[in-house]
Amino acid sequence: MNRSLLVWLSAGFACSWLGWAPVHAETDLIYSLNTTCSLGKGKAQPCQVEAVEVGEATEYRHRLGARTISYRILEDPTVRIEGRKAAGAPWTSVRNAWINFATNELCFNDRAFCVVNPTFLADVQAEAQGPAFEGRETVGLAFGEAGRVDIACFDNGCRRLLEAIGR
Repeated sequence: MNRSLLVWLSAGFACSWLGWAPVHAETDLIYSLNTTCSLGKGKAQPCQVEAVEVGEATEYRHRLGARTISYRILEDPTVRIEGRKAAGAPWTSVRNAWINFATNELCFNDRAFCVVNPTFLADVQAEAQGPAFEGRETVGLAFGEAGRVDIACFDNGCRRLLEAIGR
């Protein structure tokens, strides 16, 4: 997998918790999207996504009513994804993430948070050209403590991996 593909994949697999920060002058809005999000086993509900460049990171902010869930993707020194529980709280590494291209859904940290984001996934698929991604429906990533990708899986390999670890 090439580095830019890992950036896009990792970007799609970011989780995190609470923390909305308004867009400041030093941020650049990439896109805004009205879609649906879900928390845990809860029903999908309307949410608004803002993707913004903030310094060296790309932040994805999901507003569900009065609640906001944020995460960011960093590339330096390694590609990693972090989230935070509240504005001003420390960012923490994401444990795992899954993409379902058929439903345009991204899920993070064992489905603690999911979002339908066709805008982002279209970018992932455009970046992931070539035979390694042709016809793929599912992609999963597991991250180490420092946020680096430890394991990547595809389609049936993801199901087999979950079986192997007893989930």
